[in-house]
Amino acid sequence: MRSRRLGWAGLISLLIHAALLALLWGREPEHPVSTPPGSHPIEVELDFSPPPPAAPPLSPPPTARAERPRSPPRTPPVPRAPPVRPPPPERPSSEPSTTEPSPPLELDAPLAAEARRPSLLPSLPPGDWSLPLPEEKPRGRTIRPGDPSLSPETLAAEEHARVSARVRSFTEDDLAARRVENGLVDPYFSEVRESLEKQLEGAPLFKGKTSTSKLQQFAQTYLKDAERYGHSGLVGKNQKRDAHKPLTPLEKLESLPVENKALEGMRGFLRLGDALQQHAEPEPQLVVILELQQAPDGQLRSVQVVEPSGDKAFDKYVSEAMPPALARLAPPPSKTPGVHLGTHSNGIRTLWSVEGRVVHLKQVSEMKEKDAAYAAAMASLGALAGRFDETTGEVQVIDLLDPKFRCRARLLRVW
Repeated sequence: MRSRRLGWAGLISLLIHAALLALLWGREPEHPVSTPPGSHPIEVELDFSPPPPAAPPLSPPPTARAERPRSPPRTPPVPRAPPVRPPPPERPSSEPSTTEPSPPLELDAPLAAEARRPSLLPSLPPGDWSLPLPEEKPRGRTIRPGDPSLSPETLAAEEHARVSARVRSFTEDDLAARRVENGLVDPYFSEVRESLEKQLEGAPLFKGKTSTSKLQQFAQTYLKDAERYGHSGLVGKNQKRDAHKPLTPLEKLESLPVENKALEGMRGFLRLGDALQQHAEPEPQLVVILELQQAPDGQLRSVQVVEPSGDKAFDKYVSEAMPPALARLAPPPSKTPGVHLGTHSNGIRTLWSVEGRVVHLKQVSEMKEKDAAYAAAMASLGALAGRFDETTGEVQVIDLLDPKFRCRARLLRVW
């Protein structure tokens, strides 16, 4: 029974496939839509022909100026043809000229004004021209063979004059310095020094060349002195002392035998006081050298900085203090026998040195009541913590809280 069903199903399937095949066989096939044919590139040929030659420029018709009154005819100058444009064609000589020759543009002011155009550049003459260059000044002299300046006699004379001038300058400088060292100068210059130092009082605290603080400098100085004492047994700077000056307490104590142990405490006390004194009065930090030119009556003509100190503010401060310092002085006296004032008949020429440094000294008379505690604390160092001025009889003590900038002037040369 089952096989029978399968047979019928297969038969029906064959019939269906046969019917479909018959339908498809009888139908005509449809042609697919064909794509349009591809476009071909268009080719174009270009033929360039030379442009026709430009017509020569025609001269403007002279009828526009026929109504104006004309000046008597003159022979016009031959115009210079431009180098680029071709010359205009010549007219036949058989044709008679019906119009009068036009005058040049220079004679017709309105037309010349219309022809001009505003321009920021200078007008140039026609032709290939360039702007004129300024002539350079001659920088020297051209020496040619046979020049008299090349002769041995002339060269020897020039060398002799040059060397003589240098030797004369060295001699004058040395004499000017010796004159000051030996005291052969007029007392007028002492008045100049005192007036200048008074003018420089109350100067601001200039920094100078050092960048470390005063406390660091004091510590470094004390350590160097201690190291030097450990190596050589000498304290302070090994300078050649003046035989005319008396010995200081520290020098007297150093001259005693070292074996005396009882003096060790006193030595340390004096060394500390000496180091403190060196800190209160250090070496000059700023030194400027000035050259002064004065008239015979003492009026200042010029101030020139020969050697700057390195601090422009200090140099300017000292230079500006010169005029008022000299203005308050009386005119210098006439030459005294044996005393030199100046060799120049047209004025006085001197060389000065102004030294500036920060000091920590204060006079006892200037101290106030609020400084009593500080003075009592510093008094523990005794007489070593200060200085006694034998000239004025003033006592100065070390004041680390109130530094001051002190200037000192010194005469170097008088020409």
